[in-house]
Amino acid sequence: MGSPAEGVKNTKLAPVFSDARGDIFDIAEGTIGHVGMVTFAKGAIRGKHYHKESTQYSYVISGTLKFTVSDIDGENAREYVLEKGDLSTIPPRVIHMYEALSDAVMLDLTTLARTNDGYEKDTVRIS
Repeated sequence: MGSPAEGVKNTKLAPVFSDARGDIFDIAEGTIGHVGMVTFAKGAIRGKHYHKESTQYSYVISGTLKFTVSDIDGENAREYVLEKGDLSTIPPRVIHMYEALSDAVMLDLTTLARTNDGYEKDTVRIS
């Protein structure tokens, strides 16, 4: 794999178990340092940054998001539309940005914790 942006994976999650009670979905395996929920008003833009070391998993709970990624030099830009049930795996050193095409809710998991200043030290914002 050549560019970090090529490592972004978008998956429509399917249940790993289903019965009369409902479904179970696996979102991530491995070490997770933070789990948060992000809400978007239609038209809101979030992200436009990359993480130096952390992998980020973003799971869309509701709504529709335009998801743009690129290498940190701006090359290999890619654009996706994410909807309810989509999971994105974003490796380190990939610029990522979300634009809400509708009101939306996203579960956000990262391999590094947000406590103290760990998240800020790992995050590089792009102007």
